[in-house]
Amino acid sequence: MSQTVKRSKPLLWLIDPFESTASQADAAYRFSGSKMAWMLPLVVGIAGLLVSAVGWAMDSQQFYFSYLMGWSFCLSLTLGGYFFVVIQHLTKARWSPVIRRVPEVLMWSFPLLAVLAIPIILGMHDLYHWTHHDLLDPASEHYDPVIAGKAGYLNTPFFLARMAFYFLAWTFVSFRLYKLSIQQDLTADPSIASKQRTISAIGLPLGAITVAFASMDLLMSLDPHWFSTIFGIYFFAGAFMSIMAFMALVFMVLQRMGMLKSAVKLDHYQDLGKFLFAFIVFWAYIAFSQYMLIWFGNLPEETVFYRHRLEHGWETYSAILLMGHFVIPFFLLIGRWAKRTLPLLGFICVWMLVMHWFDFFWIAAPILHGEHASMSIFDIAAFVGLFGVFSAAFMYRLSRHAIVPENDPRLAKSLSFINS
Repeated sequence: MSQTVKRSKPLLWLIDPFESTASQADAAYRFSGSKMAWMLPLVVGIAGLLVSAVGWAMDSQQFYFSYLMGWSFCLSLTLGGYFFVVIQHLTKARWSPVIRRVPEVLMWSFPLLAVLAIPIILGMHDLYHWTHHDLLDPASEHYDPVIAGKAGYLNTPFFLARMAFYFLAWTFVSFRLYKLSIQQDLTADPSIASKQRTISAIGLPLGAITVAFASMDLLMSLDPHWFSTIFGIYFFAGAFMSIMAFMALVFMVLQRMGMLKSAVKLDHYQDLGKFLFAFIVFWAYIAFSQYMLIWFGNLPEETVFYRHRLEHGWETYSAILLMGHFVIPFFLLIGRWAKRTLPLLGFICVWMLVMHWFDFFWIAAPILHGEHASMSIFDIAAFVGLFGVFSAAFMYRLSRHAIVPENDPRLAKSLSFINS
């Protein structure tokens, strides 16, 4: 009698803590691609990180800023997937079950991102001025009363404690929803849908609060003299916009590889395009609201953020962000036909993901290069490296289970969905 031997792969726990269900999945919903689907982005990612390591040897501060931009991009994608999943469960959406497994898999990236955050923790002194003790000492010539006044919140132990809490909260919700979804594949238990809504009811407000604080801690505190009460919404708008672009691209790739050809239809792409268009506009609305309120208030501690981005060459980058993140995609995507023309939609999705990273660059880079606008090759290398590793882990996890939640009670409605 033959016996199947299971080999322990403890290091893969960060990638997939559950047993593969591919053998139980219907053939139409199995991942049928080769290992190159995750090996190729892994090789590209490792190459990018090696180039970044050269940057660390040459200029460690530049490396830490570049790394933070790329890591924040990957984090925002994962948080976008998190919000998409909990909202679909809470609203009992009937159009989305067929596409929901992709963000479910994506949001299990939090443990991996926590490990990839180690360089950011090691580089906190280079990234965050509020970690400099001489700024807090009244006897020092570098004493900064503004930073000293915020020391109760902006201090290293409390920062690390908050980061730990954020990731534990996100991981808990993601783990529960992902596990329930996989169990649903295996058992078709009708009570699972109710459990998913219960977890999502906790996850939505918990995610809203933690994401708002995390965006301020990670990005807004790079310039501790500046503050904005809607920066968390600004971050959320970009994250939710980016997950729509990412999901549409993933399904285009899967269909090109021969999967889900009849399951994901133009009607689903049209709805993803609608959400993408809506959050392009919403991001612009929040960005303009933030700018208008700060301009109207005309307080030096607030206007300094935009002053640094409207001089010394940064005004060109600001114009690129305005045109590339809003004006151009707005007119390209406004028509219904554009959302149903996959080559054009695919181009816009790639464009918006690049512009989403450029948004993080625009937030962080002027703090490092305030006197002269510049973009380093290591900015791009860190972005490619981290996104490559991130994508490889995502594709590996996706290949381990059915790529559609096959026993979801609303799957039949999703498969027959028609976009009127």
